[in-house]
Amino acid sequence: MAETPPLTAAIQQRADEHTKVLLSGEIDILSAPQLRVALDEALSDGARVVEVDFSGVDFCDCYGLGVLLEARRRATAQGTALRLVSVTSPLVRCLLRRTGTAAALLGPTGEVSSRKLEGAERSR
Repeated sequence: MAETPPLTAAIQQRADEHTKVLLSGEIDILSAPQLRVALDEALSDGARVVEVDFSGVDFCDCYGLGVLLEARRRATAQGTALRLVSVTSPLVRCLLRRTGTAAALLGPTGEVSSRKLEGAERSR
């Protein structure tokens, strides 16, 4: 049985009240708590926008999705925009599309991005 790639998270804070969380690896029941810690840290710095870069994420399960939605609720309550960017994994795109969470998690461009996600899934 192949070992799951560990999740790594790096937080980059910018002077313009933006924070980027760079993720790499897989998000599942074992790594979701690590994701929660990284998002809690990013949301505690007072940023107006938190971007969660998924370009290095190959897989995300329902536990990871739950953590993302919980972080989004917390961000909204404190007046922070939280959005996923660079979602390149077909598995993650499928998860967002099938759960109806693409628009909520992809931010202001979520509507356009979710149409792209639907088109990408149909073309398979």
